[in-house]
Amino acid sequence: ENLSSGINAEYGGDLPNVSGGVYKPGGGGGAVPGMTRNQQKNQKKRENARAKPAAGQLQQESAVEFKSAVVNENEKKLKNLKKKLYQVQKLKEQVAAGKQLEKNQLDKIATENELVAEIQKLEL
Repeated sequence: ENLSSGINAEYGGDLPNVSGGVYKPGGGGGAVPGMTRNQQKNQKKRENARAKPAAGQLQQESAVEFKSAVVNENEKKLKNLKKKLYQVQKLKEQVAAGKQLEKNQLDKIATENELVAEIQKLEL
């Protein structure tokens, strides 16, 4: 007798992956002949990508994102420069109070004019 028919009857019907009592992985379930599950999944991804909005809309969106990224980058630089200028002012106060500064601290004070010029450039 056929072993699979006994198993099928015992578990309530035909098993899609069993033929002649032998389990066949990937069988049944709407499998496309000659394509693995990964190939089917990748094909669906490609089809979904084709269904996305037109490229012109994507270019406009990416241009807006690029502009906002540039603005954010300038804001970061400006904030950083203002922070450095604040540090220079604190060091100048320490010098005025008579504190002896390290060489790197004196070098930082020397960059004050460059910092101010850069801040003015970015604020325009």
